[in-house]
Amino acid sequence: MSGLSGKRVLVTGASGLVALPVAVELAKNNEVFAVARYSNADQKRKIEAAGAKAISFDMFEEDLSPLPKEVDVVINYAVLPPNHGNRAYDVNVAATGRLARRYREAEAFVHGSTGSLYEYQGERPLREDDPYGLHSAGENYAASKIASEYLMKHISLDYELPVTLIRIFSFYGPRGGGVTQRVDQVLRGEPVSVYPGAKNWHTPLYEDDYVEKTIACAGIAKVGAEIINVGGSESITTQDYCRIAGEMVGKEPIFVENGKSWPIWADTTKMERLLGPSKVSVREGVRRIIESAGERLPGAHHVLGQPEPAD
Repeated sequence: MSGLSGKRVLVTGASGLVALPVAVELAKNNEVFAVARYSNADQKRKIEAAGAKAISFDMFEEDLSPLPKEVDVVINYAVLPPNHGNRAYDVNVAATGRLARRYREAEAFVHGSTGSLYEYQGERPLREDDPYGLHSAGENYAASKIASEYLMKHISLDYELPVTLIRIFSFYGPRGGGVTQRVDQVLRGEPVSVYPGAKNWHTPLYEDDYVEKTIACAGIAKVGAEIINVGGSESITTQDYCRIAGEMVGKEPIFVENGKSWPIWADTTKMERLLGPSKVSVREGVRRIIESAGERLPGAHHVLGQPEPAD
């Protein structure tokens, strides 16, 4: 995988779904400082086995002295959901500002934002120039990410810090994500919740692709902030990828129209122009997460007709 080489890279949220494989990949050719709370010791061991330096740190803390004094690139994927109250704003907004101030001499600052900060535009893909809004059933989270984008735009200009704001759409892989969650529900024979009265379009992006795109986003950072949707080049409905999973394992998906969050999917024109299209098809991604289900789901080997692993 092409990308950064010979750089000092700080990756926050490094125990999470998105940032962990990014840190592991970067550690092949860079000095990586992988920052997380590391409540799961296995995640820390995986980071260290990859050759990165794991730093146990809570982004809520204002004293950044445990972090390196200087780095070349920051990839900020630390996030806290708003069900933690105002603490989520402290992490998603204030901590982002503290990081940018500390590393204002960096070559690039890549900040993980979200596709859920757009105002609803009906049944069409969302473009980078669409207006901000508060996503249904996730209003506080969207608000915190809108605030962090505004903050980073101003900090980028004030410090002349090159910034990329990644608006994430449907990242998934063997360890989790929205697609993985719903495919696992199909495997267990559980109903899958969908939003009523509209096609549930998404643009899922598999782990291999989102790792590559995240790293490449450091190369397009600019003063004033480059804003880019990052999602799969292939649009597909929840129902269709669940049916693909069902076909692969011989199960008929069950759908319940009770979803609270309206479907969002990305216009990836800009991503494809600057970073190239995604490479892993949805069908291939679904196949891979089904094959890895034994690592996530108790009894999945039986569901898939596979032998149980030996003790």
